[in-house]
Amino acid sequence: MEDLIKLEGDILLHLDFLPRKPGIYKFLDSQKYPLYIGKAKNLKNRVRSYFSRKNSKSKKLISLLLDASYLAITLTNTELEALLLEQHFIKKWKPKFNIQFKDDKGYPWIKIDKKKDFPSAVTFLGKKKEGEKFYGPFPSSFAVKETLTLIQKIFKIRNCSESYFKNRTRPCLQHQIARCSAPCVGFIKKNEYLKEVKDAEKLLQGAGDHLIQEFYKLMDKYSDKKQYERAANYRDKLSSLREIQRNQSISGFGKDRDAISISTFKEVTRIGVTSVRGAWIVSHENFIYNNNSIDQEILEAFIIDYYFSKKSCPSTILISDPLEDRMNIQKALSEHFCKRITITKRANKKDRGLIEISKSNTKLSLNKEVNKKKSYRRQFSLLKNQLGLKEDIRLIESYDISHHSGKNTVGVCIVYNKRGKVKDKYRIYNIHKDNSSNDIASLKEVIKRRYKNKKIERPDLILIDGGFTHLKAVKETLLEGNIQNIELLSISKGVRRKKTMDSLHLSDGSRIKVNPLALGHLFLQEVRDETHRFAISNLRKKRSKSFAQSYLDEFNGIGKEKKRSLLRYFGSIKQISRAGKEDLVCVPGIGTKNAETIYKNFH
Repeated sequence: MEDLIKLEGDILLHLDFLPRKPGIYKFLDSQKYPLYIGKAKNLKNRVRSYFSRKNSKSKKLISLLLDASYLAITLTNTELEALLLEQHFIKKWKPKFNIQFKDDKGYPWIKIDKKKDFPSAVTFLGKKKEGEKFYGPFPSSFAVKETLTLIQKIFKIRNCSESYFKNRTRPCLQHQIARCSAPCVGFIKKNEYLKEVKDAEKLLQGAGDHLIQEFYKLMDKYSDKKQYERAANYRDKLSSLREIQRNQSISGFGKDRDAISISTFKEVTRIGVTSVRGAWIVSHENFIYNNNSIDQEILEAFIIDYYFSKKSCPSTILISDPLEDRMNIQKALSEHFCKRITITKRANKKDRGLIEISKSNTKLSLNKEVNKKKSYRRQFSLLKNQLGLKEDIRLIESYDISHHSGKNTVGVCIVYNKRGKVKDKYRIYNIHKDNSSNDIASLKEVIKRRYKNKKIERPDLILIDGGFTHLKAVKETLLEGNIQNIELLSISKGVRRKKTMDSLHLSDGSRIKVNPLALGHLFLQEVRDETHRFAISNLRKKRSKSFAQSYLDEFNGIGKEKKRSLLRYFGSIKQISRAGKEDLVCVPGIGTKNAETIYKNFH
């Protein structure tokens, strides 16, 4: 256990003993959990600077010092060791005051589903799954569409849905315009199609030059064998690949490299990475900087976090801004990847062009986020005026109940603030079986459970999916808990569920027809739809789990524990149904006899 310094009394006096050596310092809360982890070349100077009166303290630093109860110190021999140890500790503990980065999920990717016999290449936006290959992200949907068109033109990879593919009896239009090889009706052998998919992946990975050399050899080979049709096929592919090279704004790089740029506007920050692989610009990726950090060294933290979590690193990293600890980070990356890696701000003409591309794409992402935040602020203001409220709206909570014929009932709460959705505050409530078939009772249960926590930040407005009866139930429940000064509003669906016919119900019993020209009203519909989406998605998960458990109940000899083991091992009823006897036997607690029973029931 490390020696802890209690942060009380004359703190600067307690810090006098600290050595002027490199190392790691950790601010800990009252439970001795890390709040912030930092490294220092000179521990004494660095740690004392936090408590110095000369140091003008930001709100986040003041917040850290108020929350911190202890300080822990770990000495290292060198700055490099301190840097590596800091990274290890941050990954292990994920302190809330350290810089955190996350992918910007707002950009599309190309997905190739390798689990299928004849994989398709399609646009993808959302959460990635195992067994599928993803390439990108791309700066716009147009860029994805353009790339997919190119892949179809050169490699004739299908882009249709699985159901469409399985039900074809003759080739579709894509085959007629030479954009698909029609694997759906057997116009191409499986091994030949998979070779085309593999070549498409090489192109997306940036191995364009390698493909060109390979296609030249194959073209010559088939030409020598007088197989002119095949030779012409590779000639056309070469022509298309050369066209791409001519049209690329920058090409012909000697080595792989990344260009990293930062773009900031007020509290919003985006970090972009543009990657060159095999002489081609293959992707631009944007990251969101979570502005709850007290650390000003954003670029340094990002480079360490980004590359130490990857399996490979290019030999050159171009940066748009100065990097204070560049030499140490460069050395750490070189040792980690067992090769020389250079981080540089100096750039030749081509590299400057690459940095400009990175900056342009990062700024585009930033502008998109800034405009979205401005839009939400405006909508909150319009909503206040259109509802005739006296106080500003800072926080909105929205509630919905969802069930399937009175079963598997869930209640949800979602939260919006002036920046948009606050997804870490979204909550799901599994409704007690006594209330599951009654929407009003379910809604009351959710409100009671939600506000049982006295420390929860209370909203200025609560939106309920339903009519005045639902609103009245929420109002009564809040009054029972002595919770006041929250505006209540419910939104009910119109005739034939048309949005233009929706109605708003106010606490005083009045009713307003939704005005399709009022942005505030449209925003309320957006919040209602997001609540409904969140409720339905969680209901489906619950139903799927319930179905799996009830289906397995029908199997003789499969009790509660064995059922749990099967679901934990395979993940879903679908995967269990696909398993062979030898796979089923591997599940803890499932013997040969049980495996035989399960297999027979599914087959």
